Amino acid sequence: MKFTYAEYESMLRTLKEDYEFISFSKAKFSKAKMQRKILLRHDIDQSIEKTERMGEIEASLGISSTYFLLFRSPFYNMFSYDEDRVIKKLIEQNHYIGLHFDYTGYTFKNFSQLSHQVMIEAEFIQRYYNVKVDAVSFHRPFDVEHFRKLELGSYPHAYESVFMDEFKYYSDSTGRWRFGTPLESEAYRNRENLQILIHPIWWNENESTPLDTINNFRKDYNNRLEKYLQSELKGFWDSLKQKNQ
Repeated sequence: MKFTYAEYESMLRTLKEDYEFISFSKAKFSKAKMQRKILLRHDIDQSIEKTERMGEIEASLGISSTYFLLFRSPFYNMFSYDEDRVIKKLIEQNHYIGLHFDYTGYTFKNFSQLSHQVMIEAEFIQRYYNVKVDAVSFHRPFDVEHFRKLELGSYPHAYESVFMDEFKYYSDSTGRWRFGTPLESEAYRNRENLQILIHPIWWNENESTPLDTINNFRKDYNNRLEKYLQSELKGFWDSLKQKNQ
């Protein structure tokens, strides 16, 4: 399967024929039996901008997925003008917003202290965007089995037993399908519940290798930074030009 937007749309169209796309909250708290359900999830590690196209494709098919946002990221600021616009657009398209929690920035001795920090970030996002944080995913969890034991009250998290045991997990980490391609899997043939993790950074208009995708992201990131610097420091650059004349 090529990591292109056309292939992504085709995959979703096929899945939609036999499945219902649901939220993590519904999967955990609904009393109905989970049959032919999909948890479609996006962990936004590097680029909010690339989520925009994914959200448009899903919305055009009547699909709602969950976008997990890093509160603190070295690559983006969810509260900046450009990123804020994309997030609000996702909300308007009826997508779910989740917290992608990076625990490495905190010191904690137990799950209670970790949960407290999760609540602070989740509640801030809820107040700012006036939307419920549907669930939490952990950025690069050191031990998935360890996190199975964690309870976050009203916030489901992606590594709870209910999601790991009752949904077959597939991920496009590093630009390749881990555990096989969903549509070619035995779980899909048997119409089992699926949890599909998509990282928008790996998907493009045209086919690209993972290395080329990262290099293109690096170029775009540097160009965007240069643009911001030119804009924010215009007076500084102008003064330098005057001194050199």
